[in-house]
Amino acid sequence: MNKSILALAVAAVAAASVAQAATVYDRDGTSLAVYGRVQSVLYSADTGNTDAQGDYGDNSIDTSARLGLDMRSTINQYVAVFGKAEWEAANGDDGEGGDDDFNGRYLWVGADFGMFGSLKAGKFEDAIKFAISPTDIFEDFGCVAQLGNDDRRAGQIMYEWNGYGVDVKLSGQTANNNQQVDGAYWAGERLDINSGFAAALGYTSPDVLFGPIGIRAGYSYAQFQDEAGKAGLVDGYDDYNQWAASLSWGGSTGFYTAVMYSDRDFTMFDTAAVNDYSVSGVEFVLRYTFQNGMSIFGGYQYQNIDEDGSKGVDYDASVVNLEFDWQVTPNFKVWTEARWDVDTDEGYDTWTKGVTNYEEDVYSVGARYTF
Repeated sequence: MNKSILALAVAAVAAASVAQAATVYDRDGTSLAVYGRVQSVLYSADTGNTDAQGDYGDNSIDTSARLGLDMRSTINQYVAVFGKAEWEAANGDDGEGGDDDFNGRYLWVGADFGMFGSLKAGKFEDAIKFAISPTDIFEDFGCVAQLGNDDRRAGQIMYEWNGYGVDVKLSGQTANNNQQVDGAYWAGERLDINSGFAAALGYTSPDVLFGPIGIRAGYSYAQFQDEAGKAGLVDGYDDYNQWAASLSWGGSTGFYTAVMYSDRDFTMFDTAAVNDYSVSGVEFVLRYTFQNGMSIFGGYQYQNIDEDGSKGVDYDASVVNLEFDWQVTPNFKVWTEARWDVDTDEGYDTWTKGVTNYEEDVYSVGARYTF
C-alpha cells in the first residue's frame, strides 16, 4: 500500500472531531469516510489466538487495529460509484518473524444503480456469508459451524438487490491463489481457487413483538486448481459444495435469537490422504441487550466431520458459549467470553491439524476503542 495514502488517511482521522466513522470530505456528490478501531484482548492458554500460545500454551494479550475508508461519488440520478478499503494490523510485533504489516481485509470497487441493485468486485466473502451471519454474534469463539465465515477472498464479483424486505445476493469467483477455505483442514485452510459461485436469498419481516423475523438460505461452490490438488497427498482437494439456512428474531436492543445450519462437502482427489468428507453443524444463540449498553449472550454450537469410507472418521464437537458485553460509551466497549467443551470427541482437534481447539475450555477479556 502506498504509504502517502495511509499517512493521509491517518491525518484525516486525527483531524476529525467526532469519534464514530467520520465523513472527512463531502462535496459535489463525492464523499470520503474514515473509520477504525484498536483493541487489546487477553486470551487464555490453548486458544490459538496469539503467537506466544503456539509455543508455550500461556495466557497472552493480543493487540490489533483496523483502518478503513469508504468512498462514494454520484455520477447522475441513476448511478453512483463507490469503493472500500479496510486494512488490519495485529500484535505490533516488529521483531524477527513479527506481524507488523497492514493486510488488506476488505478491498472493492463498485456501482450502485439504485432500485436496480449494486455490483462490486474485489476481496470479500461470497454470497453465502449472508445466510450464515445471523448467529455470528460472539466476539472471539463463535462460528463453530459457520464454514465460509472467514472466507474473504480476492477476485470476487457480487450483485446485490434488496426491496420489500427481500435480499438477493449473487457472487462469482475468479482464479486466485492461496485463498482462505474454511474446513480445508488438511491444507491449512489455504488453497488455490480456479472458479466458484454462490447465491443467497433472504426475507426480513416487519417487527413482531421483539423485532423483525428473518429467514435466509444460501448455496456456494468452489473448484480448486488441479495443480494444487494433485501436488501431494495433503493438498488433494478437488472442489466443495455448501448450503446453509438460518432463522433469526429480534433486533440490536432487547431480545435476539437465531439458529443456523450449514453443510460443506469436500471432494478429494484419489491421491489425497483423506477421503471425501463433509463439515456440517448447527448454531443456536440468544442475546439480551439492555438500554444501558450491557448485553449477555449465550449459545450452543455443534460441528460434525463425516469422512466417507469404511475407515473414515465421524467426529462430533459440541461447545457452549457465554459472553458479557458493556458498551461503556458509543466508542468504548469491554467484554468477557468463555467457551466450554461439553461433548467433543477425543482426537477432533488432531484430525483438523490444530485448526480447531474445541476440546479445550477457553476464555477472553477484551477492550476496544472504535472511531
